[in-house]
Amino acid sequence: MLKNYICRDNQKELLLFLSPSEKRYLAGKSIIVVFILNYFFYQSLWAFLPLSGIGFLYFQLERKLLLDKKKETVREQFKELMLLVSTSQRAGFSAENSFISSFNDLEALYGKDSSICQIIMMLKSGRENNIAFSKLWRQIGESLNIEEIREFSQVYEISQNSSGNMASVMDKTADIIIRKIETEKEIAVLLSARKLEQKIMNIMPFAIMLYISMTSPGYFQGLYHSLQGVLVMSVCLLVYVGAYILSIRMISIEI
Repeated sequence: MLKNYICRDNQKELLLFLSPSEKRYLAGKSIIVVFILNYFFYQSLWAFLPLSGIGFLYFQLERKLLLDKKKETVREQFKELMLLVSTSQRAGFSAENSFISSFNDLEALYGKDSSICQIIMMLKSGRENNIAFSKLWRQIGESLNIEEIREFSQVYEISQNSSGNMASVMDKTADIIIRKIETEKEIAVLLSARKLEQKIMNIMPFAIMLYISMTSPGYFQGLYHSLQGVLVMSVCLLVYVGAYILSIRMISIEI
């Protein structure tokens, strides 16, 4: 997942972003959505212009969902890192050595190009250049904008500056973060059936309209070629779009 990160201003700043192929995929889906909406609600060339706004909105929603999925992947890998670091510290390793030594295990799990391995390589490179781990973690947390990593970076920096019991603090912090991530995974499993239902309900209006159009040709023609019909279909479209956005928010639960 090295392609999911970029470097700016010659600093080791990590940012999640979409690859060109992913952007093309989402753009293609958005164009198909615009054509489908035009066919079922208007069947007119003039409708492509206003519908392009809905296509852009769909692109942004899908982009956010895909970025959230990438973040979940990084968070899951970060959880495994915390488990390995906690175990290493109980065995007597220092915090910094625990992070570095976890590379081989994480490489075996996720591959050398995985997000977490790239982060560890960044930490190793930073240490070789005498950059404090606390500063590196702060940069990583702020750049990735992942709550668990950002919170960990803050606790790590405070612990390091206060010269406290680093092993104990790290162990407790890791336990809290791991429990939170595991809880969110359990919620995601419980919501999986609801997500499937949401997808089915999003498709059902079009399936019904397609069935009626095939069994009763011309049934909707009066709605496509009159001002009153266009207004009715526009209201129906707005209701559908609102219901679609609401359904996404209903199945998006954050802790």
